[in-house]
Amino acid sequence: MLTLPRVHPFLMALLTEHSYEEDQPVRVPLHSWETIVDEAITQRITPFLLRWLNQSAHQRQAFPHLLTALKQQVAQHTVWQLLLTKELRSILATCEQKGIACIPIRGPVLAEHLYGDCSTRQMDDLDFLVHRGDLSAIKDIFQHLNYAFHEHRPGFPEAFSYSLEFIHPHHGFLVEPHWTLTYPPFIDTAAMEPVWARAKRQPWAGIDTWTLSHEDLLLHLCLHLHHKGQLAPLLWFCELDTVIRRHGSTLDWTIFMHQTQLMEQARAVCDVLTIMMEAFHSPVPESVVRQLAAEMHGATSPSSLIICSRILARSSFSGREELELLCSLESLHQQLRYLSALLFPSPQYMTRRYGASTRISVIGFYIARLFHIGAAVLQWAVAWIGTIVSTRSRSSTRR
Repeated sequence: MLTLPRVHPFLMALLTEHSYEEDQPVRVPLHSWETIVDEAITQRITPFLLRWLNQSAHQRQAFPHLLTALKQQVAQHTVWQLLLTKELRSILATCEQKGIACIPIRGPVLAEHLYGDCSTRQMDDLDFLVHRGDLSAIKDIFQHLNYAFHEHRPGFPEAFSYSLEFIHPHHGFLVEPHWTLTYPPFIDTAAMEPVWARAKRQPWAGIDTWTLSHEDLLLHLCLHLHHKGQLAPLLWFCELDTVIRRHGSTLDWTIFMHQTQLMEQARAVCDVLTIMMEAFHSPVPESVVRQLAAEMHGATSPSSLIICSRILARSSFSGREELELLCSLESLHQQLRYLSALLFPSPQYMTRRYGASTRISVIGFYIARLFHIGAAVLQWAVAWIGTIVSTRSRSSTRR
């Protein structure tokens, strides 16, 4: 079950109450500021906190060294975000010249859409949508740009994933071309046709690029937040609330609901929107949540996926994406192929993933990886058996 990150009440108020945006003297105990600053950094909301502290009435609230730390964090992230913005512009321009349609998702384009500039939103990598049929051309482009292709084994991402991964030759950040907005096990590209049909052109950073419709942007942010689960920072919840408030009155909720159903994502979207309404009072029509809940309860899934979802409801469980995908594979051959690629990826993958430089170190990392994944598989098996036993116990009790 998706939950909101736990932070100091001041930070939640800063993001959700208009009174904190005004120039009013709000007192916070001095001993709390260390926690507040640490949490702001972790939750990627340092620009919001720094903006509040820079107001004249608030400048003496925090210790000077904490204020300096905040400014350094914001400055470092600004430089990084400008680098990512420049690289994304170059990639999009190259794809445009090659006749390859791309839709940037999140990243610098979302930052400019929400904040008017690319420096406010903290980002780690770059993501954009492409047609699955253009993957070969995309590989050629990134090879020409000297990016390293990061894959477990040849053909593994196309067979089992939702994106390719390329590593920048100098700065090491990832660029991920996606061919779907969904995540395992729901990665059917047929549901993407309406998304591409609704995409629109708009200027960004001196070039024209494709962008998602507001309905698909909202759906994408919901799915991405749900996919990351407990790792999602508070910033992403805040941004989702901003999108809902800014476009909610003009959104075609019928289109949003239809696309959610087409992608079989009622459960994920219902979980996210319920939290947004409870924590941020986001103006989501109650009829939308009721319909999503009805879709969720009326949907039928294979027993393996039902058990899988119950296991993953435990916040402490790791390997979420891998387990979901494994349970969705229809044949034993596919499952064995998937597991073998996870356990024994190519030496090139091991070198890039773990920084192994010698054959001995590569072998050592293979052994460590085998033990790590073996422990996860054992945890899955125990949880699986426990879930089956508890389900049968509840069924027999009802009888």
